[in-house]
Amino acid sequence: MKKVLFLLSFISLGLFAYGQDSNDALLKKLVEKNVITQAEADSLSLFASEEKKSNLSPKNTLEKIKETVTSPALQLGGYSLFMYKYSDLENVKHSAEPRVVFLSLKGEPIKNFKYCVFADLAHATIYEFYGEWTPSAAFNVRLGQAKTPLSIENQLSLTAIEGVLNTRSISALMGMKDDVMYLQDKISSAGRDIGVKIYGELIKTKTHNLLGYDIGLYQGTGLNTKDNNNTKDFAANVLLQPIKGFRIGGGAYFGQATYLKPGDLEVSDHVRNRWIFSSDYKFDQFYARLEWIIGNDGGIKKEGLNGMGMYYFVPSKFNSFAKVDYLNQDKSTNNELMEYTVGVNYYFYKTCRLQLNYTHTDYSKKWGARDSNVVIAQLQIVY
Repeated sequence: MKKVLFLLSFISLGLFAYGQDSNDALLKKLVEKNVITQAEADSLSLFASEEKKSNLSPKNTLEKIKETVTSPALQLGGYSLFMYKYSDLENVKHSAEPRVVFLSLKGEPIKNFKYCVFADLAHATIYEFYGEWTPSAAFNVRLGQAKTPLSIENQLSLTAIEGVLNTRSISALMGMKDDVMYLQDKISSAGRDIGVKIYGELIKTKTHNLLGYDIGLYQGTGLNTKDNNNTKDFAANVLLQPIKGFRIGGGAYFGQATYLKPGDLEVSDHVRNRWIFSSDYKFDQFYARLEWIIGNDGGIKKEGLNGMGMYYFVPSKFNSFAKVDYLNQDKSTNNELMEYTVGVNYYFYKTCRLQLNYTHTDYSKKWGARDSNVVIAQLQIVY
């Protein structure tokens, strides 16, 4: 045994100096001289081979850091977006900026209880903070600030949507900067609000769940803003998946927003209702999505319709997409636009990518803006 241990140490040291081929030759000589048996030589050779393999394949430095600071109770992550934009409609046509620097803290400190804190360091803003009880796939409860459960696109992270920016009709009707919610405190709510919701997936088949649902109550004041009236907003959404990869459904939102409506003398509460039809389809390297939204903001009827198709020419590496979007901000006067976007995405490492988008917008005369052309390039780093 001492002889084997001595030779094991000798072979391990020799591996670094001469490589596997030299050690195999040395073992062969030792067998020929009857110093060790063939079985002992085979064992030592296998050990040396495994040692070499482990030393030639070190873990990625970033993965080592994550393992050091990550546990089920505390998981660090986030992403950063750096954007360049050219617009022939703006006074300053060329601009570049660090768009967001998000940091996320989440975990499951005890079984079936999870939490998440999601903040933008670039603008010192907390976007999400919530806790949730997740006893089963069929029934879960989330309490805090998070995305409202309406629109497939609104549920997607900026790192997952096909284009650099959200679709214009989604932005205008799902609680982002173009929505009337912005008029309450001049803050884009990024499709988020404070409230409570129950959600889950039902009727499991061999390949997928047939039904997904979300039902929630929200303040209706948006991001980081306390309630300003005694009513709560209601949201509900249902998606059926009759075949794997194909979802179809819709939902509704009934609430109020408090702002100064054009023609009014003072700030007051106004109806803010939404009805939405959503569908998407994912198969192999192809993905498509369609959403139709109808809105009522203080008696002003609005409508949005958008469709998108994307195809991966190189799986997980390179894709291209095209998107068409229609938005009517006042159906009584046809205050509308049509927007056409094409783009490519190149993933150079996992979910890190380079994006290039071109958008042409046709505005109606009522809108009061000339047609525009915008080119956007973006670097996305996920950590």
